[in-house]
Amino acid sequence: MAMGILEGFKGYAVHDCWASYFRFAILHVLCGAHFLRELIHAHEQHQQSWAEKLITCLLNANKETEEARTKGASMLDESRINHYDRRYSRILRQGRAELPVMPISTTKKRGRAKQHKAKNLHDRLFRYKVETLAFLYDLTLPFDNNFTEHDVRMIKAKLKISGCFRSEQGADIFCRTCGYISSAKKQGRKVLNSLRKSIQGQAFNPAIVSVG
Repeated sequence: MAMGILEGFKGYAVHDCWASYFRFAILHVLCGAHFLRELIHAHEQHQQSWAEKLITCLLNANKETEEARTKGASMLDESRINHYDRRYSRILRQGRAELPVMPISTTKKRGRAKQHKAKNLHDRLFRYKVETLAFLYDLTLPFDNNFTEHDVRMIKAKLKISGCFRSEQGADIFCRTCGYISSAKKQGRKVLNSLRKSIQGQAFNPAIVSVG
């Protein structure tokens, strides 16, 4: 946000449901991988059986969308979309009875009463159902944003090995190079050929997918 990217962005943004992102007038898609980690924690640490059921639901839906995408389909059959849509809502509705209740504090505090983490997770999944299941409604959208996090890992590995970048210029060159290579891969271009053309002053301009 400090870089001023989201202010001008009008497409789909896949993120981890951080509240600040919702201040921007963009199309929101919530990362399934982040939710799966939280659901696993809710199931294993707080014995929430609804969380385990929702994990299965999301994984099944993701598998079906991947298979449809492989076959060249532009969207799932409407009956399958309705199946997972209803299944998702039913699991959350039935799971309300399991949600832990925090003990009532005897001291008065300002603001909202504190909720259990499992309840907070349940609330977010209920409130942002459309954003969570966006990958199901539109096959051009991903289930998670892991592919972008993979790009960040290279920078963290660099820091882990050398401890730091020697200069701001060096860090900038490293990030620009990694970003160029990543864009080439994602757009089906040969990396070595793209790098060669870049050195020759013929760097490609990344294709921009129009939305709406």
